[in-house]
Amino acid sequence: MIKRSIIFFSGFSHLFYGIIALIHPFYVTEFERYGFGDYRASIAIFQSLLGIGLLLGFYYTNLGKYAALFLALLMGAALCTRIYIGDNVLQSAPALLYLILNLYIFKSQKS
Repeated sequence: MIKRSIIFFSGFSHLFYGIIALIHPFYVTEFERYGFGDYRASIAIFQSLLGIGLLLGFYYTNLGKYAALFLALLMGAALCTRIYIGDNVLQSAPALLYLILNLYIFKSQKS
């Protein structure tokens, strides 16, 4: 039950964040601050698709497992970016949290 809740939370969060990053003006400036302004739409769409993949993992285990792996890689890169641009611990915490959650999902899924 807890694992399913974590999968749902992570999948829905990534789907929601990806959509918001596409349409909300705040994220235009945030992605420019990260140095990825030109890639905002691509990253947001990729993140949304991986969130959907994680949710579909309830029915297709391998899809969910590998969506979690790619989300963990994406969150690892986000954490590195946050550190590189000098964000503080509080600003970097969500990337670290999602990195850990997605690694947990990946490691706990059976092939």
